[in-house]
Amino acid sequence: MRTLAALTTLTALVLAGAAEARSSAAQTPPVSGITWTLAQLQQDGRTLIPVGTERPTLRLDGRTASGSTGCNTYRGAYASRSDVLRFGPLATTRRACPAALEGQETRFLNLMRQVTGYQLSGQTLTLFAGARDRLIFRAGSAVTTPENTVSLNGGWQLAGGTALTPVAGSVPSLTLAGNRVSGSAGCNRLTGGVEVQGSRITFGPLATTRMACAPAVNAQEAAFLRFLTQPGLRASVQVQTLTLTAANGRTLIFRRAGSGPESGTFNPAALTGQTYTLAAVNGRPAATAQPVTLTFEAGRLGGSDGCNQYGAPYRLVGPTLVLTGEPVSTLRACLDQPATVDLPTFLASRPTVTVTATGLTLRARGTTLTFTRS
Repeated sequence: MRTLAALTTLTALVLAGAAEARSSAAQTPPVSGITWTLAQLQQDGRTLIPVGTERPTLRLDGRTASGSTGCNTYRGAYASRSDVLRFGPLATTRRACPAALEGQETRFLNLMRQVTGYQLSGQTLTLFAGARDRLIFRAGSAVTTPENTVSLNGGWQLAGGTALTPVAGSVPSLTLAGNRVSGSAGCNRLTGGVEVQGSRITFGPLATTRMACAPAVNAQEAAFLRFLTQPGLRASVQVQTLTLTAANGRTLIFRRAGSGPESGTFNPAALTGQTYTLAAVNGRPAATAQPVTLTFEAGRLGGSDGCNQYGAPYRLVGPTLVLTGEPVSTLRACLDQPATVDLPTFLASRPTVTVTATGLTLRARGTTLTFTRS
C-alpha cells in the first residue's frame, strides 16, 4: 500500500509539473511565428513611446523578418542563435510619411540594423542595439490608439500633399462626425459615409451637388473625389494635421479648420481683427472691378462691396454668423462694379463660416463665397 501511495504521489507531482510547464510555455510565446508590436524605444538614454495610429511591428518567420515601421512596411533576412540576433539589409516601401512618423521610422530602422541580441520575458521581447539602446516589443498585433480615431472628428481644410495642389480660392474641406463625412470638393458640396478601422479609412459612397464650376476647379474636384474613394487609404493624425496616404504613397494633408476636434464649435477668436478679400463665388473667380472686403472686429463686421462701405453688428452661434442689427451702407452709384453678390444681404442670410489656412468660406442658400486673408 505504501508503494502504491508513493507511486500515486509521484504521478501527481509529474502531472503537476507538466501542467506548470505547459502553463509557462503558454505565457512565453516563441520569438518566431508571432507578431510583436513596439511598446517603447530606448535611445541615448531617452525612452520614446511610438506615435501614430499604427505602431511599428516585427515578425520572424523562417529566416525572414518583416513588419511595419508605423508608416511603411519592411522585409529582410535575419539570423539567430541562443540569445544572439542580427538582421540583414531591410528593404522598405517608400510611402510619404508625416514628419513625426518619418522621424520615428528612421530611428526604428537604424536601431534594427544595430541589433545584436535579444531577451524574451513572458510577453515581452527586448532587442539590444549596443550597450544602451533597446527596442521593446509586446506580443500581439499592431494596436490602434483610440484617441487618434476620435481625433479625426471635426473640420479639416486641405493644405497640401502630393496627390493634388489646391486651387486658390477653392480649397477642398472635410468634416468628419462619427461614420459620416461632409464638406466641399472646392465648389460642390459632398456628403456620405466614412469608416475608420485602425489606421485604415474608407469613404463612400459619396454624393455631391452639381453646380457648374471653373474648369480648373472641376479638375480638382474629380481628382479629390477619386483620391477619397480609392481603396487602401490610411489616416494619420499629428496634433492639428491629418494625412491621408494612398496605397501608391500619394498624400493629401489637411489642417484643422475653425471647428473644434470633437465638439464642432466655432472659435470666434479666429476672426477678430482679420480682413478678408473675396476671391471666388461658387468656385469661380470673383469678377470685381474693386476688391470686395470683409473685416471682423469685436462684435462688429464691415468692409466694402467693391463700391459702397457697409457695416453691421454680429455674433456667432456655433459656426453660424448672425447679424444682430440691420446692416448699413453708403449709397454711391457704381457703374463699373459688376453685380457679383449683394454682400450685406448675403451676410443677413445667416451663412455658415469655415476658417481655412488661407482665409475663410461663407455658405448660405446654395451660394459659397471664398475669401482670402488680406
